[in-house]
Amino acid sequence: MRRLFPEKENSLLLIVDFQDSILQILKEKIVDMLEKNIKILIEMAKRFELPIVVMEQNNEKLKHTRKSIQDILGNFYKPNNKIYFSGYKDEKIRKGLNSYNRNDIIICGIETHICVFQTAYDLIKDNFNVHVVADAVGSRYKINWQIGIEKMKEIGCNILTTEMLLFYWLEKVGTDDFRYFLPLLK
Repeated sequence: MRRLFPEKENSLLLIVDFQDSILQILKEKIVDMLEKNIKILIEMAKRFELPIVVMEQNNEKLKHTRKSIQDILGNFYKPNNKIYFSGYKDEKIRKGLNSYNRNDIIICGIETHICVFQTAYDLIKDNFNVHVVADAVGSRYKINWQIGIEKMKEIGCNILTTEMLLFYWLEKVGTDDFRYFLPLLK
């Protein structure tokens, strides 16, 4: 049976192209939701000691990851510039991802139907377990987001939400981890 949730000790967070120059084409309320959820995912990765990989599409022209995300990443902000829509086609990124020896890749970022989808597709082809966080990926048009999610499900990606993943990993109330994350959900 295929695992429906990533294992903490086998996971890596992959942030795809969360750059202001691309974000400006999305509706503000979508960007706000994505930013909030990506921040929670980053906090999860840091708290549970997961590697974090940041990709940026053609950052010489499209600039860098949104500043608020850079700030929360801190020392984890080491952007990987890419020219392919699939970051996994870039040899340096591919080797970097493989060097972590983590088989569960948790993906967030933009755009769902282009860079997120193509990266997920190539990761699936290379036998990774890909977990797409549906409320932490976005597209300019809802139809593109919907079809992107549908297609990723068809190719074998697990589709989760930020809270599904967080509460699965937390398992119960009353722990230090539970108390740490509770304020972030408000």
